[in-house]
Amino acid sequence: MFKWLSCLLFFAMQLNAYSSHVINAYAVSVYDKDMHEENIQGKRQTSKDYNGVVYSKIYVFGTLLQARVHVKIGNSIGSEIDQRAIVKNNLHIGNELIFKHSTVKSGYLEVSVDNKIFDQSLYVK
Repeated sequence: MFKWLSCLLFFAMQLNAYSSHVINAYAVSVYDKDMHEENIQGKRQTSKDYNGVVYSKIYVFGTLLQARVHVKIGNSIGSEIDQRAIVKNNLHIGNELIFKHSTVKSGYLEVSVDNKIFDQSLYVK
């Protein structure tokens, strides 16, 4: 009986080791096709018009092991092109993700992790 319970406990701990725990995710900046940056923190609407190819920088805080990050601008779904670690005091606290959107016209920038929406406050013209 003890061996069975210890095996069950060990298996449950292994499953928890590969789980994701995302605390927060939000958009930081938007780039046009020439990589001109616009800081969007605290804004409700972009100051420039973005049509065509747009890049977005997303910060995700927490552990991002099996979680899937989805970023949309209107109907354009972004594809992840770069990922960097965010390190503070030699501790990994999150990730910086760059997404490429190929056909942007206008719409809200929506950041979701595993179908949970974290940010949807910016309107891209």
